[in-house]
Amino acid sequence: MKVPKASTISVLVLVGTVLAALLYLLGSLAVSASSGGKAAVSAAAAAAKQGPASVYDKPLPIDDFTLTNQRGEKFQFSSTKGKLVLMSFLFTHCGDVCPFSAIKMKRALDQMGVDAKDVVLVAIDTDPERDSTEVMAAYSRDLGLYDSWHFVSGDLKQMTKVYKNLGITVIKTDEEEIMETSKNAQELGITLPQKDQKDSPLFGLTDEQVLSGGEVAKKFSGGYQIAHSAPFWIIDRKGNLRVSLDVSATPAQIVENLKSYLTTD
Repeated sequence: MKVPKASTISVLVLVGTVLAALLYLLGSLAVSASSGGKAAVSAAAAAAKQGPASVYDKPLPIDDFTLTNQRGEKFQFSSTKGKLVLMSFLFTHCGDVCPFSAIKMKRALDQMGVDAKDVVLVAIDTDPERDSTEVMAAYSRDLGLYDSWHFVSGDLKQMTKVYKNLGITVIKTDEEEIMETSKNAQELGITLPQKDQKDSPLFGLTDEQVLSGGEVAKKFSGGYQIAHSAPFWIIDRKGNLRVSLDVSATPAQIVENLKSYLTTD
């Protein structure tokens, strides 16, 4: 899988999306900290609309790669052949979507029941400069995923190659750059996408899960941010990408799509 060179406008759109998502989530978590906040977070999550799933007409093979997981073990993607893979893209210093995506992966695996043995959770790191094995291990433990997934990373050269092969956009930025991007977009007459309730990463999560994810974000976030593609990918037993779901997908929707490939050759 090869990724085309990102245009200036696409970069503006991607960063704008991250800015809007960050502001949306910070607003939600700020409400949760106030009196009656738990109910407000619940209402926000319940009001969200489920996002679409993109099913690929033709299976797209995933290039093999070898990286290191949170336990310091080498992980080779081809070792998952024969099982389904639920893949996501995240980083530990993420202040918005990432911890909630991780919680959704965990909930989806739990809801697979006896079929969980046929599913491998893989999270591709998007911040190799800060996410050491020790940091990824601590993050995984706080999410209850230390023994349940492969949160994998490598050096910058390795990861750049992986992003390119997977067609994933990863852009390092900071708050000032994001604000400047927004300002430049306005001056150029470009309307950046706005995150609203139908795009909420909180959709499908309980009050406790939302608050738990917020605590993880509060503990690990800070410094520069990473604007990156953030889908959930479902990869079949032969290592082919079959479905991409957006961040608002619920654990139940993820499970439904996973189960549709359990018996697929």
